[in-house]
Amino acid sequence: MKQFKLNGYSTWSDIMKNKKITDIQDPVLEMEMDKQEFDDIYKEILYELEGYDDVFESYVDYYFTINPMKSYVLSFRGEKEKNEFYDIGLKKESVLSLIEIHEGEINNEIKNKNEYLEYFQVIYFFIFVKYIVIGYSLRFRQ
Repeated sequence: MKQFKLNGYSTWSDIMKNKKITDIQDPVLEMEMDKQEFDDIYKEILYELEGYDDVFESYVDYYFTINPMKSYVLSFRGEKEKNEFYDIGLKKESVLSLIEIHEGEINNEIKNKNEYLEYFQVIYFFIFVKYIVIGYSLRFRQ
């Protein structure tokens, strides 16, 4: 990491006090979320952005910039910075890897499909029983 004499850069505490910034871009969902919610989710990573080291990477400004279209949103400067931010969480084991997130989505889809299939099995069972009952009632009418 590059050494800097750092004056005037923002720490995470500065951002939390800044009433003009209300939302932060989520590194996984890539959509804005409330600043407090972002703090709750990424607290372990954000602790590293308090400028404790004399390196630019320990400040919010390295990773984020004010969104030019939405001045109340901090967005990642680019993919590199977003990945570096998320890597801090992976090293601290405070976030799931993207593979774990993807596996969770797949497992959830499988669970939903299984529930869907079970539902239709029950429906088909009742339809089958209905036709058996109708068939027997028709047989006894003759």
